[in-house]
Amino acid sequence: MKKILLMTFEYPVGKSYSGGVGQVVKQSRHVLLDLGYDVHVLIAKELHGRHPVKLLLPDNTLKSYSSFWAFQRKNNLFKYNYIIQHFVNWTKELKKIIKHNGKKPKILYHFHSILRREKDSGFRTLNRFLLNQEKMIRIADRVICPSRYEYDNFIRYFPLFRKKVILIENTVETFPLNIKKVRSITDKHGIKKRDIVSIYVGRLERIKGADIVIEQISDLLRKHRNLKFFMIGRVLEKDLYKKLTKLQKMFPRQLFYIRYLDKCDLFQYYYLSHIYVNSSLSESFSLSTHENALCNSALLLNDLPVFDKFKDAALVFSNHDNKNSFSSKFEYLIRHPALRKQLSKKASRIARNFLAHNKFKQDFAKFFKEN
Repeated sequence: MKKILLMTFEYPVGKSYSGGVGQVVKQSRHVLLDLGYDVHVLIAKELHGRHPVKLLLPDNTLKSYSSFWAFQRKNNLFKYNYIIQHFVNWTKELKKIIKHNGKKPKILYHFHSILRREKDSGFRTLNRFLLNQEKMIRIADRVICPSRYEYDNFIRYFPLFRKKVILIENTVETFPLNIKKVRSITDKHGIKKRDIVSIYVGRLERIKGADIVIEQISDLLRKHRNLKFFMIGRVLEKDLYKKLTKLQKMFPRQLFYIRYLDKCDLFQYYYLSHIYVNSSLSESFSLSTHENALCNSALLLNDLPVFDKFKDAALVFSNHDNKNSFSSKFEYLIRHPALRKQLSKKASRIARNFLAHNKFKQDFAKFFKEN
């Protein structure tokens, strides 16, 4: 039986926050378990070897270790057939593996965004993360790319490694509408029939555009007393959280912050939502955008190439054009319910068509059978 280790910084276990990366790792794990492999997931919330890590076993039990080094003492990395890296840490240890002359695991790098692209866009991407990613690309036997958009970027940035990379496009996990749960949510937050519900899902940080929302949402909430706005995600920048809590005090019945929701519960908020906001300044695929499209939300998206598939099924805002700013496009959606309905139908059709033709499970399984 093949033994596989998935390395990640997030995974949906218990009530711990998990974004798009964790969701993809979860689905990868399920595919490998279905193939009959012995799959372990190493979860490290901090990208340093000295911090605690957890190991998720095939039977869903969790083991805790005081550090990555403590994990290695109990789990010899050379006993794995594959090591699949989902982030950019521990390159020194993985480099030792490829230099070993005897039997050794294959190393796969399943990346989720190209950090050099983010750096070129002006983000404060730490150089050590950027360098580690490029080391991982060199170290890996194969590189798995999450979207057609990033595949094109990979070939542009790393043409020498084009023979290593394979495209296995991310997929979307869906959950059915739960009427009882939706009623509970509407009661909890005082949502009335005439209210317009909008949702932002993502970390509270500038790269996700959370600052754009926080800076411009107050005027919209003041003008439209029937607007209920939810921000859902982990705090990464405390100054943004302080601004958000200040706004919450000003609009206690309109603005809500939720750090974590179970994915099934999160989908019930999606089903309630009329307008989904993605203000992110950098995306490789965006699971949440596809999820909200599937749940019939009208999409309000930042002007990014990755969203081109939704360009005729969404309103797109620009950060450098006041006429097409976030707040002006949001206001337009609020005032035009017929447009919201029209856009939501188009976006849903696109997302459903994507999901119908997506072969993540088949392609991932085929890749492992051939490698």
